[in-house]
Amino acid sequence: MLYEIEGKQLFKENRIPVPKFKAYDGVSSIKTFAEELGNDIMMAKAQALSGGRGKAGLIKKVKTSEAEDYIQSILGRDHRGKPVDLVMLEEPMEIENEYYLSIMLDNASSKYLVLASSRGGVDIEEVAEKYPDEIYKDYFSVFSEPQPYMFIDLGKKLGFEARTLTSFTNIMTNMFKMAQKRDLTLIEINPLILTPDKQIIAADSKVVIDGNADYRQLDIANLKSQRDRHTDLEFEADQSGISYVQLDGEIGIISGGAGLAMATCDLLEFYGSSPSNFLDVGGGADETKIEKSLEILSRQNIKGIFVNFFAGITRCDDVANGIINASKKYEIKVPMVIRLVGTNDDLGIQILEENGINAYGKMEPAAKRIVELVKGGN
Repeated sequence: MLYEIEGKQLFKENRIPVPKFKAYDGVSSIKTFAEELGNDIMMAKAQALSGGRGKAGLIKKVKTSEAEDYIQSILGRDHRGKPVDLVMLEEPMEIENEYYLSIMLDNASSKYLVLASSRGGVDIEEVAEKYPDEIYKDYFSVFSEPQPYMFIDLGKKLGFEARTLTSFTNIMTNMFKMAQKRDLTLIEINPLILTPDKQIIAADSKVVIDGNADYRQLDIANLKSQRDRHTDLEFEADQSGISYVQLDGEIGIISGGAGLAMATCDLLEFYGSSPSNFLDVGGGADETKIEKSLEILSRQNIKGIFVNFFAGITRCDDVANGIINASKKYEIKVPMVIRLVGTNDDLGIQILEENGINAYGKMEPAAKRIVELVKGGN
């Protein structure tokens, strides 16, 4: 995933309108940017790969005179396990309406899925729950040659007309071309804003590149590698012999084996969710290692936990006992689903079920169940 400022730079290069912006590099950049805007007010946005910046006080409208103090107060601050090391200054925008717009690579259909709504500026999951009829979607071949006419119907459904409809279809066309050219699995704009003078502007950006295409996108790959350093949790896990990588999803995973962990991540994505981490406890995991893994997950901002084991050397009853001990010790409140198969799997599943924890012997129904629970299902 790219920082917002990096995504907006790609937008700019691909003729997707964005507010004026600049990376903070000292006091001079603030004064210069204010002069460029002809405005004493600007937005200061901490750059982070995790959500929740607004609630954490990392986005603020500031005057030029107070911008330096505010920026210094947030630089270095921890946000979900990583320090803030970059701040973007941005032109404030007047808003008449907000929209949601995304293009993502849909694994199930092997096509691009376009999602759009006239209810932007809030989580799309919230819109889907409260106003499902106001989310519009369509599928397009990844090999399509995008043209503005392809997106006219979608623009009309969102309420665009005349000049704004033309602007919208051009933005959609350029987003589509950008996804193809840059090997992107997701482009999300939330919100896409309509200003009082009828301009359509991408006020935010979320851009994810296919990691398998890094060799074709070296400029983006280099940006990612520059910030690939261990978080405190990653370092702590490494000291305990646990392979752990912090991600930006909603379901914490624990798995026995790197290959199984990767398959688990893919399966959660397939069922409509995302992993908050990659965690492999390795072979021969005991109760202590399971407890430590859950303790690490308990310190993440997650909505659910999925434990997936194909046990050979590891015993499933040890895994189950570690889960029970940790859930009590660390007062884990989020839903958990466990999949166990292998040595002593019957005993492990029995232990979990006796303690009221969802347990399965097959991976697919287990993954589907944790996604249902996280999304609010019963």
